[in-house]
Amino acid sequence: MGRRGREILDTPVEPILKALRAAYADEWLAHYYYLHAAQVATGINAPQVAGMLTTRAGEELTHATRLGERILELGGTLPADWADVPKLSNSKRIEFPRKTSDMIGLLKAVLKAERSAINAYQELSRMTRHRDTVTHELAEDLLADEVRDEEHTENLIGD
Repeated sequence: MGRRGREILDTPVEPILKALRAAYADEWLAHYYYLHAAQVATGINAPQVAGMLTTRAGEELTHATRLGERILELGGTLPADWADVPKLSNSKRIEFPRKTSDMIGLLKAVLKAERSAINAYQELSRMTRHRDTVTHELAEDLLADEVRDEEHTENLIGD
């Protein structure tokens, strides 16, 4: 990030970097778990749910990429070791049902992950409002994506 970009920050950067790294880790974990669930899902509605999860996994990877770019812009670093990713994450792990044919259980696990992301982006948005406009806009954009995904998943469950 350039000099003027640093000057317009009206807040210490380290708490923002910590929140960004946690969200970055969340998105990588969601990418992995959604793609894994899509590949192992079985049963009558598995192809439809797997398709949605594969698409969503790609979206989560895009989120991670955008967050990683912002972390680097702020002078932060990205985890170099995959083992560090779960340690940085807000949500740690997505618990899918043991039965790969339990589509409702699978969708409920996805819903829980989406809600965790909503909480993380809401907090990042609050933390950066009027202090770091660029990060704030990123948080709001990603928050809107997660809210949309939450609603879609609730509709699939019938919740």
